[in-house]
Amino acid sequence: MSQNSLRFDLLTLQLFVAVVEEQSIAQAAEKKHIAVSAVSRRISDLEAMLQVDLLRRSQKGIEPTPAGYALLEHARIILGNVAQLEADLLGYKQGLRGHIRLFVNTSATLESLVDELNRFLVANPFIQIEIDEGISPEIIRAVADNRADIGIFGGNIMAPELTLFPYREDRLVVIVPPNHPLAPRKSVTFADLIDYEFVSLEKGSSIDTHCVRAAAELGRQLRLRIRVSGFDAIFRMVGARMGVGVVPLEIIQPRLADTGLVAIPLDEAWTRRPLVLGVRDPTSLPPATRLLLDHLRQGAAA
Repeated sequence: MSQNSLRFDLLTLQLFVAVVEEQSIAQAAEKKHIAVSAVSRRISDLEAMLQVDLLRRSQKGIEPTPAGYALLEHARIILGNVAQLEADLLGYKQGLRGHIRLFVNTSATLESLVDELNRFLVANPFIQIEIDEGISPEIIRAVADNRADIGIFGGNIMAPELTLFPYREDRLVVIVPPNHPLAPRKSVTFADLIDYEFVSLEKGSSIDTHCVRAAAELGRQLRLRIRVSGFDAIFRMVGARMGVGVVPLEIIQPRLADTGLVAIPLDEAWTRRPLVLGVRDPTSLPPATRLLLDHLRQGAAA
């Protein structure tokens, strides 16, 4: 089949991207509310049209072949451009319309962000926001790959492919059970913690990166007891005396009474941690995304 006769449809490209991201045809079909057989048939037809294998099975699940990676890159660009086209053409009708994909650092899901998004949605009732949470490196990759429009993540993680704007600052504290030897202290340094075992977020997260770096500066390795995927799990593990934890003050402060934990100020310069807003190219954002970015930046400056 000649190149001039190749025909792609948007649904097939969307399904192909979903299969790669989910590493499973079944999970992609569930996400897109389409029968598994229909997804499988569209992928098979696409491979037949292109006369090349696009996917292969591995121990992790389904992964792209080299040709599949090439298609994935172009498919994301095409789908991103179509989404921008829709936003530009449908932006004004009974008010500004749009769909914004916001990917945020787990610790950025704070009361301040919730309040800012609530005010934005009240003022813009025809705009929808889809929020995902993850660790900072995942967020940077998602924005760079056009799987997210705006990312909020720790400013200590490098993101050279994105344009960054200051957002807010959070403060990290140490949490321990009330009967822990450090509990009576008014403040501690990281050197005071280095001999204790830690309960930490996922490897590569902004907080984990800070703690690993602080331990290295002391010529030590972090004594990691367990890694978890969220702050609620950290609170439970610390409460069970499995180790100390380092968390944002704004996350733990409203939960101190419920968890029974003690939050101790951490006397280190890096504990005041900047959060940033990251986008691909601020000059080419869809109107709704541009509006939310401006809103969040104004909230940060207030």
